[in-house]
Amino acid sequence: MSQSSTAPGLAPKCPGRILTRRDFLRHSAAAAAALSFTDLSARTPAVSVAPPRVPRAPTAIGLCKRYDFREVRGTLERLFDELGDVRRLVKGKHVTVKVNLVNTSEEDVAGVPLWLTVTVHPLVARALGSLLVGYGARRVTFCDQLPFCELGAEAFAGYGFKLDEFNDALDGRARFVNTRNRGAHRDYALVKVPDGELASAWEVNRTYTDTDVLISLAKLKSHVSGGVTAGMKNLFGVPPSSLYGDDLGPEPDENAVGYRNKAMHNCSELPRTSVTSFTGRSVPGDHGHNVPRFIVDLAAAFPIQLTVIDGISVIQSAEGWWNGSMVSITRPGLLIAGRNPVCTDAVAAAVMGFNPDAPDRTWPFANGTNYLALARRRGLGENRISELEIAGVKLEAARFEFQPTYRRVAPHGS
Repeated sequence: MSQSSTAPGLAPKCPGRILTRRDFLRHSAAAAAALSFTDLSARTPAVSVAPPRVPRAPTAIGLCKRYDFREVRGTLERLFDELGDVRRLVKGKHVTVKVNLVNTSEEDVAGVPLWLTVTVHPLVARALGSLLVGYGARRVTFCDQLPFCELGAEAFAGYGFKLDEFNDALDGRARFVNTRNRGAHRDYALVKVPDGELASAWEVNRTYTDTDVLISLAKLKSHVSGGVTAGMKNLFGVPPSSLYGDDLGPEPDENAVGYRNKAMHNCSELPRTSVTSFTGRSVPGDHGHNVPRFIVDLAAAFPIQLTVIDGISVIQSAEGWWNGSMVSITRPGLLIAGRNPVCTDAVAAAVMGFNPDAPDRTWPFANGTNYLALARRRGLGENRISELEIAGVKLEAARFEFQPTYRRVAPHGS
């Protein structure tokens, strides 16, 4: 099941150099070990210093009115040239692209296919992969958690992702992986969350850790719980159904394909992980409190090194067809790319006509916490538009105002 859905039901069970992702995880572990042996009594008195500068990186916006391979590829190439270092990022590397798909490929929105409304268009993924290989990537793995027994290319076919078409564009270097369980790996990867608020660790398919570069390929949408769906919310599809799913018994289930509503939205159940990985600080029943915090805990654990957002043809006011008449189709005709996921998502929110630093429980974050502001406070990136560098098309020219998500009756009297 994908990151961006809040699905109502369960799918049936079945039987000098750039720091790479491996470097990041290795150095993080070393740093944590060093800190654990720090002699606190030997510290010198605290000195008043300015707070550390929040990380930031440029975001580029491009106009792209239709899903034509050459047009999409050319627009992405111009965006990457604006960012400046994408070639160096991926050259000689194994790249993993987390794609924003959803909890089934068997639905549409009023007869309009998923890839024009809810999910990343396969042509955008193919154009991205073609550029990455052209820049020297050794292999490009496209992955998401999908509610199908198949763990390879067959699981992606209903979303328009055809492996032979991808390999034609990527010189045979494409791979598709359904990460709903541990898959071909002997075990799960245990990834600690720095300063995690609701999650102290995640157990995930090793596709997300056995890689050099992690890219988030997202769809531009509103979201009832998170306010905005973009690069960071896309990571909601990383925790596997086998450990975090709704249709589990008391133990993990490698055959599970259900969504993660109970563990990661309503927080009425704990995941079936091998270690205690949740902190117990969630608010049962308050998805607007829990989902934004899980978004940030995922982004802290899985650093996104490049975000690409498909905003050519999308839906507005909610994230999927399961919200019924609340959703409508719209065509912003945009592609967005950036190196810092908080900065990129903030620009995406501004393109949608929203204030990415809006107070909690105000639009677009009507039902909960502003995850972008929360991410800035956690030191992950800058979300205030006045502090950001925007390349390509100017924000004023790109702005395509979305209808905000509907307001649910929220807890705490708000």
